[in-house]
Amino acid sequence: MTAHDSKLHLVMAMLTLAQIANADKPKQPNVPAVSREADEDFNRAERAANGDGVPQDYVTAARYYRRAAERGNVRAQYALACLYEEGSGVPKDFGQAAAWYRKAADQGDAEAQNNLGVLYSTGQGVPQNDVEAIRLYRLAAAQGDVEGSTNLGAMYLMGRGVERNLAQAFQLFRKAAESGYSVAQNNLALMYANGQTVDRDYVLAYAWLELAAVENEGAAGLRDRIGKEMTQEQVARARGIASQKRKELAQKAKAVK
Repeated sequence: MTAHDSKLHLVMAMLTLAQIANADKPKQPNVPAVSREADEDFNRAERAANGDGVPQDYVTAARYYRRAAERGNVRAQYALACLYEEGSGVPKDFGQAAAWYRKAADQGDAEAQNNLGVLYSTGQGVPQNDVEAIRLYRLAAAQGDVEGSTNLGAMYLMGRGVERNLAQAFQLFRKAAESGYSVAQNNLALMYANGQTVDRDYVLAYAWLELAAVENEGAAGLRDRIGKEMTQEQVARARGIASQKRKELAQKAKAVK
Protein backbone atom coordinates (compact mmCIF):
# COMPACT_ATOMS: atom_id res chain seq x y z
CA MET A 1 0.00 0.00 0.00
CA THR A 2 1.41 3.34 -1.03
CA ALA A 3 1.11 6.56 0.90
CA HIS A 4 -1.53 7.96 -1.41
CA ASP A 5 -3.61 4.79 -1.08
CA SER A 6 -3.79 5.10 2.67
CA LYS A 7 -7.15 5.59 4.29
CA LEU A 8 -8.26 7.64 7.21
CA HIS A 9 -10.99 6.85 9.64
CA LEU A 10 -12.79 8.86 12.29
CA VAL A 11 -12.43 7.00 15.59
CA MET A 12 -15.75 6.34 17.27
CA ALA A 13 -16.49 5.19 20.81
CA MET A 14 -19.40 2.83 21.41
CA LEU A 15 -20.58 1.86 24.91
CA THR A 16 -19.21 -1.25 26.61
CA LEU A 17 -18.39 -3.19 23.42
CA ALA A 18 -16.38 -0.41 21.85
CA GLN A 19 -12.62 -0.51 21.13
CA ILE A 20 -13.44 -1.06 18.60
CA ALA A 21 -5.22 2.01 -18.80
CA ASN A 22 -4.97 5.64 -20.38
CA ALA A 23 -2.76 4.97 -23.36
CA ASP A 24 -5.59 3.04 -25.02
CA LYS A 25 -8.08 5.89 -24.75
CA PRO A 26 -8.71 8.01 -27.84
CA LYS A 27 -6.98 11.39 -27.71
CA GLN A 28 -9.22 14.38 -27.28
CA PRO A 29 -8.23 17.09 -29.74
CA ASN A 30 -9.06 19.91 -27.33
CA VAL A 31 -7.04 18.63 -24.36
CA PRO A 32 -4.46 21.29 -23.49
CA ALA A 33 -0.81 20.27 -23.61
CA VAL A 34 -0.47 21.17 -19.96
CA SER A 35 -3.00 18.44 -19.06
CA ARG A 36 -1.03 15.83 -20.97
CA GLU A 37 2.15 16.94 -19.23
CA ALA A 38 0.41 16.75 -15.88
CA ASP A 39 -0.76 13.23 -16.65
CA GLU A 40 2.76 12.24 -17.62
CA ASP A 41 4.15 13.66 -14.37
CA PHE A 42 1.44 11.87 -12.41
CA ASN A 43 2.32 8.57 -14.06
CA ARG A 44 6.00 9.11 -13.24
CA ALA A 45 5.05 9.80 -9.65
CA GLU A 46 2.95 6.64 -9.50
CA ARG A 47 5.83 4.51 -10.77
CA ALA A 48 8.18 6.01 -8.19
CA ALA A 49 5.67 5.63 -5.35
CA ASN A 50 4.88 2.02 -6.25
CA GLY A 51 8.38 0.95 -7.29
CA ASP A 52 6.96 0.05 -10.68
CA GLY A 53 10.01 -0.60 -12.89
CA VAL A 54 12.08 1.82 -10.81
CA PRO A 55 13.29 1.84 -7.18
CA GLN A 56 10.56 2.99 -4.82
CA ASP A 57 11.31 6.59 -3.97
CA TYR A 58 8.79 8.86 -2.27
CA VAL A 59 11.00 11.92 -2.66
CA THR A 60 10.90 11.51 -6.43
CA ALA A 61 7.22 10.68 -6.27
CA ALA A 62 6.50 13.84 -4.30
CA ARG A 63 8.40 15.96 -6.82
CA TYR A 64 6.40 14.64 -9.76
CA TYR A 65 3.11 14.70 -7.86
CA ARG A 66 3.74 18.35 -7.08
CA ARG A 67 4.42 19.19 -10.73
CA ALA A 68 1.24 17.43 -11.79
CA ALA A 69 -0.75 18.91 -8.89
CA GLU A 70 0.31 22.44 -9.72
CA ARG A 71 -0.97 21.85 -13.24
CA GLY A 72 -4.37 20.84 -11.87
CA ASN A 73 -4.20 17.03 -11.86
CA VAL A 74 -6.72 16.11 -9.16
CA ARG A 75 -5.29 12.68 -8.33
CA ALA A 76 -1.84 14.21 -7.95
CA GLN A 77 -3.26 16.82 -5.58
CA TYR A 78 -4.82 14.06 -3.51
CA ALA A 79 -1.67 11.94 -3.52
CA LEU A 80 0.56 14.87 -2.58
CA ALA A 81 -1.76 15.68 0.33
CA CYS A 82 -1.45 12.09 1.55
CA LEU A 83 2.34 12.31 1.41
CA TYR A 84 2.28 15.50 3.50
CA GLU A 85 -0.09 13.93 5.98
CA GLU A 86 2.13 10.90 6.44
CA GLY A 87 5.51 12.57 6.02
CA SER A 88 6.51 10.33 3.12
CA GLY A 89 9.00 11.97 0.77
CA VAL A 90 8.21 15.36 2.32
CA PRO A 91 8.16 16.69 5.90
CA LYS A 92 4.92 15.87 7.71
CA ASP A 93 2.75 18.97 7.43
CA PHE A 94 -0.99 18.84 8.10
CA GLY A 95 -1.43 22.38 6.84
CA GLN A 96 -0.01 21.44 3.44
CA ALA A 97 -2.04 18.25 3.48
CA ALA A 98 -5.22 20.22 4.09
CA ALA A 99 -4.37 22.72 1.36
CA TRP A 100 -3.85 20.03 -1.28
CA TYR A 101 -6.84 18.00 -0.14
CA ARG A 102 -8.92 21.16 -0.50
CA LYS A 103 -7.75 21.67 -4.10
CA ALA A 104 -8.72 18.11 -4.97
CA ALA A 105 -11.95 18.30 -2.97
CA ASP A 106 -12.96 21.45 -4.81
CA GLN A 107 -12.57 19.48 -8.04
CA GLY A 108 -14.99 16.88 -6.70
CA ASP A 109 -12.59 14.17 -5.54
CA ALA A 110 -14.54 12.10 -2.98
CA GLU A 111 -11.50 10.70 -1.19
CA ALA A 112 -10.06 14.17 -0.76
CA GLN A 113 -13.41 15.42 0.54
CA ASN A 114 -13.46 12.65 3.13
CA ASN A 115 -9.84 13.12 4.19
CA LEU A 116 -10.22 16.88 4.49
CA GLY A 117 -13.32 16.21 6.58
CA VAL A 118 -11.24 14.07 8.93
CA LEU A 119 -8.75 16.91 9.34
CA TYR A 120 -11.60 19.26 10.27
CA SER A 121 -12.97 16.64 12.68
CA THR A 122 -9.60 16.32 14.41
CA GLY A 123 -8.39 19.92 14.01
CA GLN A 124 -5.18 18.91 12.24
CA GLY A 125 -3.88 21.51 9.80
CA VAL A 126 -7.16 23.43 10.01
CA PRO A 127 -9.30 24.81 12.85
CA GLN A 128 -11.43 22.04 14.36
CA ASN A 129 -14.90 22.38 12.82
CA ASP A 130 -17.46 19.57 12.97
CA VAL A 131 -19.95 21.44 10.80
CA GLU A 132 -17.42 21.73 7.97
CA ALA A 133 -16.47 18.09 8.47
CA ILE A 134 -20.13 17.11 8.09
CA ARG A 135 -20.40 19.11 4.87
CA LEU A 136 -17.37 17.36 3.40
CA TYR A 137 -18.44 13.90 4.53
CA ARG A 138 -21.81 14.47 2.89
CA LEU A 139 -20.16 15.44 -0.39
CA ALA A 140 -18.04 12.28 -0.30
CA ALA A 141 -20.95 10.06 0.74
CA ALA A 142 -23.11 11.43 -2.07
CA GLN A 143 -20.53 10.05 -4.50
CA GLY A 144 -20.66 6.61 -2.92
CA ASP A 145 -17.45 6.94 -0.91
CA VAL A 146 -17.72 4.30 1.83
CA GLU A 147 -15.35 6.09 4.20
CA GLY A 148 -17.27 9.33 3.83
CA SER A 149 -20.52 7.48 4.53
CA THR A 150 -19.04 5.75 7.57
CA ASN A 151 -17.55 8.94 8.99
CA LEU A 152 -20.83 10.75 8.44
CA GLY A 153 -22.59 7.91 10.23
CA ALA A 154 -20.18 8.24 13.16
CA MET A 155 -20.95 11.96 13.41
CA TYR A 156 -24.69 11.23 13.52
CA LEU A 157 -24.07 8.54 16.12
CA MET A 158 -22.15 10.92 18.38
CA GLY A 159 -24.15 14.05 17.59
CA ARG A 160 -21.10 15.97 16.45
CA GLY A 161 -21.79 18.84 14.08
CA VAL A 162 -25.33 17.57 13.63
CA GLU A 163 -28.26 16.53 15.80
CA ARG A 164 -27.76 12.99 17.08
CA ASN A 165 -29.67 10.57 14.87
CA LEU A 166 -29.08 6.86 15.46
CA ALA A 167 -31.41 5.81 12.65
CA GLN A 168 -29.42 7.89 10.16
CA ALA A 169 -26.16 6.48 11.51
CA PHE A 170 -27.51 2.95 11.12
CA GLN A 171 -28.55 3.54 7.50
CA LEU A 172 -25.17 5.04 6.59
CA PHE A 173 -23.26 2.21 8.25
CA ARG A 174 -25.43 -0.39 6.57
CA LYS A 175 -24.96 1.11 3.11
CA ALA A 176 -21.17 1.16 3.49
CA ALA A 177 -21.18 -2.29 5.09
CA GLU A 178 -23.12 -3.70 2.15
CA SER A 179 -20.35 -2.33 -0.07
CA GLY A 180 -17.79 -4.39 1.84
CA TYR A 181 -16.18 -1.72 4.02
CA SER A 182 -14.96 -3.44 7.19
CA VAL A 183 -15.11 -0.36 9.46
CA ALA A 184 -18.79 0.12 8.60
CA GLN A 185 -19.41 -3.61 9.07
CA ASN A 186 -17.87 -3.37 12.54
CA ASN A 187 -19.93 -0.29 13.45
CA LEU A 188 -23.16 -1.79 12.12
CA ALA A 189 -22.52 -4.94 14.15
CA LEU A 190 -22.10 -2.88 17.30
CA MET A 191 -25.42 -1.18 16.72
CA TYR A 192 -27.08 -4.59 16.41
CA ALA A 193 -25.27 -5.82 19.54
CA ASN A 194 -26.28 -2.75 21.54
CA GLY A 195 -29.84 -2.64 20.18
CA GLN A 196 -29.49 0.88 18.83
CA THR A 197 -32.52 1.78 16.63
CA VAL A 198 -33.09 -1.97 16.10
CA ASP A 199 -33.86 -4.86 18.41
CA ARG A 200 -30.72 -6.35 19.90
CA ASP A 201 -29.64 -9.10 17.52
CA TYR A 202 -26.49 -11.03 18.34
CA VAL A 203 -26.90 -13.23 15.24
CA LEU A 204 -26.64 -10.27 12.85
CA ALA A 205 -23.97 -8.64 15.02
CA TYR A 206 -21.89 -11.82 14.87
CA ALA A 207 -22.44 -12.14 11.11
CA TRP A 208 -21.24 -8.61 10.36
CA LEU A 209 -18.27 -8.99 12.71
CA GLU A 210 -17.39 -12.24 10.94
CA LEU A 211 -17.13 -10.25 7.72
CA ALA A 212 -15.26 -7.34 9.30
CA ALA A 213 -12.79 -9.69 11.00
CA VAL A 214 -11.10 -10.43 7.67
CA GLU A 215 -9.45 -7.00 7.84
CA ASN A 216 -9.98 -6.05 11.47
CA GLU A 217 -8.50 -8.00 14.40
CA GLY A 218 -10.61 -6.01 16.84
CA ALA A 219 -13.76 -7.21 15.09
CA ALA A 220 -12.64 -10.80 15.56
CA GLY A 221 -12.30 -10.25 19.31
CA LEU A 222 -15.74 -8.67 19.56
CA ARG A 223 -17.22 -11.49 17.49
CA ASP A 224 -15.80 -14.08 19.87
CA ARG A 225 -17.09 -12.20 22.91
CA ILE A 226 -20.58 -12.02 21.44
CA GLY A 227 -20.35 -15.68 20.46
CA LYS A 228 -20.05 -16.64 24.12
CA GLU A 229 -23.55 -15.22 24.68
CA MET A 230 -25.02 -17.28 21.81
CA THR A 231 -26.13 -20.87 21.35
CA GLN A 232 -24.34 -23.11 18.87
CA GLU A 233 -27.39 -22.94 16.61
CA GLN A 234 -27.27 -19.12 16.64
CA VAL A 235 -23.56 -19.10 15.83
CA ALA A 236 -24.11 -21.50 12.94
CA ARG A 237 -26.93 -19.30 11.63
CA ALA A 238 -24.76 -16.20 11.91
CA ARG A 239 -21.94 -17.89 10.01
CA GLY A 240 -24.39 -18.88 7.31
CA ILE A 241 -25.52 -15.28 6.95
CA ALA A 242 -21.92 -14.11 6.77
CA SER A 243 -21.12 -16.72 4.13
CA GLN A 244 -24.04 -15.58 1.99
CA LYS A 245 -23.06 -11.92 2.40
CA ARG A 246 -19.49 -12.80 1.40
CA LYS A 247 -20.75 -14.39 -1.82
CA GLU A 248 -22.91 -11.35 -2.59
CA LEU A 249 -19.97 -9.01 -2.06
CA ALA A 250 -17.76 -11.14 -4.32
CA GLN A 251 -20.42 -11.01 -7.03
CA LYS A 252 -20.67 -7.23 -6.72
CA ALA A 253 -16.89 -6.88 -6.97
CA LYS A 254 -16.86 -9.12 -10.05
CA ALA A 255 -19.63 -7.10 -11.68
CA VAL A 256 -17.70 -3.87 -11.15
CA LYS A 257 -14.67 -5.32 -12.91
